[in-house]
Amino acid sequence: MDLERITKKSVHKILEEGAKEAESYLVRVRSLTAYIDDDRVKNLEEKLDQGISVRVLLNGKMGQSSSTYHTTRDLEECGAKAVALAKLSRPDPYFKRFPGFSQPVGHVDVRQEDAAMATTFDLRSKVEEIVEAAGEDVKVPRGLLRVALLERALTNSNGATFHEMGTLVYAHFTSMTKGADPGEGCECHYSSGLSSLDTRAMGERLSRKAKDAQGAEHFKGKMTGPVILPPDELAEMLLTSVGYSLDGENALRHRSPWADMLNKEVGNELVNLRDQPWDPRSALSCCYDDEGSPTRERPLVERGTLKTLLYDSYHAQMGNVAATGNYLRRDPSDALNLYRRGGTTLPVNLAWRPGSQSVEDMISDMKEGLVIEKLAAPDVNSVTGGFALEVRCAKLVRDGAIVGHVDQCLLVGNFYQALKRVGAVGNDVTVHRNCIIPSVRFDGLDIVGSE
Repeated sequence: MDLERITKKSVHKILEEGAKEAESYLVRVRSLTAYIDDDRVKNLEEKLDQGISVRVLLNGKMGQSSSTYHTTRDLEECGAKAVALAKLSRPDPYFKRFPGFSQPVGHVDVRQEDAAMATTFDLRSKVEEIVEAAGEDVKVPRGLLRVALLERALTNSNGATFHEMGTLVYAHFTSMTKGADPGEGCECHYSSGLSSLDTRAMGERLSRKAKDAQGAEHFKGKMTGPVILPPDELAEMLLTSVGYSLDGENALRHRSPWADMLNKEVGNELVNLRDQPWDPRSALSCCYDDEGSPTRERPLVERGTLKTLLYDSYHAQMGNVAATGNYLRRDPSDALNLYRRGGTTLPVNLAWRPGSQSVEDMISDMKEGLVIEKLAAPDVNSVTGGFALEVRCAKLVRDGAIVGHVDQCLLVGNFYQALKRVGAVGNDVTVHRNCIIPSVRFDGLDIVGSE
């Protein structure tokens, strides 16, 4: 039985249990993963996963339950548990109804054939190509390459329904130079298809990063100047700051620093952020979010001015606004157990409009600064925007040229303030998690090393 028919059958059964409104979300996943350990393929794994998540409304009370799905009895038991939990819950004054049916306003096909038809042999070959490209002087101690075919369907009692299929490709590898005092590197890849994974280029980057880290010298003293953040490190900082601030729930609960900033300045004119939910490069792209609201391309920050906040259906009703189609239960690195996850409100794909400069062009304009290669953990305080991040490896720039590599220092600043001091935006757009962004140069950040 196809997923759409199953979700409709599930909703019908739940309404018979006494629910006033019901939502059934069903996911079927085929996932292949190749794991590496010390340059060798350690394990090849294939998993099949199918499950259902049910939400119900009963006299102003909400209940939710999830379960693996094998038989019709699983559907019935999951629905009955959700109804029973609703009866035990307190009434909620805000959640009145689930979304109704809406026509999709865009189109995207994220089912890439090369990923959908991949085999464990294909994954083994690509992993071995990455290790070979890293070279004899560098080993790859840990890594994985994952491919998944994801089918998801939703039906609710208000007529909302969708059935979408997509593919996911995720890779994460570490590297280390051999011998005494080794340097380390790390590379990730996120996409909807295998063809975008250049195994030779990834292996060469792993080798270069490990060798750069091995040759890095401890940074001495202090410096205030421009810092270029690459897409992978910048994406993590964006999601923990801008992603948090755009969430309508955080705005309604007065946790977001952008709660009262609509149509006000939150960055300078080089900050141009959009939600691009129909970009085929990203595994999260979709026509409907994970509660049945249609997705839509929209400006988030335009020339530094905040244009919109994002709402799921619950918090849209709380704030008396329209849902924006940004309720996500999915993750760009793993497609298993999605039916067990709660939803979050985020841009489907947070895109930063690229500039015209290459990283080399941005470097040539720098008097003295850093080009970050690796941070220990690129976290930002979501509320204050403050950060003090350990730099594991960075290129030191003086008079427009790279003069060496440094480590053992802190990158210190405030990300919300840094958005107002963006000096240049690169043209090297990369997909990292659910961000589609280039390298960006931030001016006036502090670098603090040892005395």
